[in-house]
Amino acid sequence: MEVLLWGLTFFGLAFIAHFILWKIYLPKSQIKALLFIFLCTLLIGLIGLLNVKSSLMGLSVPDTLPEYIHISLLYISFMLAYIVTYSAIEVDSPSMVMVLKIVNAGSGGLDEAEFDKTMTDDILVKPRISDIVTAELAYMDGDKYRLTPKGILLARIFIFYRKLMNNTSKGG
Repeated sequence: MEVLLWGLTFFGLAFIAHFILWKIYLPKSQIKALLFIFLCTLLIGLIGLLNVKSSLMGLSVPDTLPEYIHISLLYISFMLAYIVTYSAIEVDSPSMVMVLKIVNAGSGGLDEAEFDKTMTDDILVKPRISDIVTAELAYMDGDKYRLTPKGILLARIFIFYRKLMNNTSKGG
């Protein structure tokens, strides 16, 4: 039970640090900043626990290496799940923009012509391209976008995954 409570405590502290820091300053590379915050919180938390000899906040302190490993694995699982989820909510996905536009139209619905007029590349495509460039997955070479080595690696992972899932058709 202590493993769960310490893992959740560390995660809560990292989340609070993330929340406060984002209110002060929004970093350019948010995922890297999140990794840094969460890994530092784990490291500081584990070092802090190692230096406590009795219970802390009513929780017993781990006293064996397997307990520290379990806390770390649980925390890292929470951390990775949060970061993957965060990247999905960090910016509006095109699908979410479309759904919200329809929802905001109310019970009367949204006219197809109005939908087509407002759902332009400026809203759906260009922000994603900007995100790709900001994440250094691509760069501008004259008037062309080119992938960086990191972008090529990511593209290969996507291609491999699609082949693995036998999903080579277009569409989501």
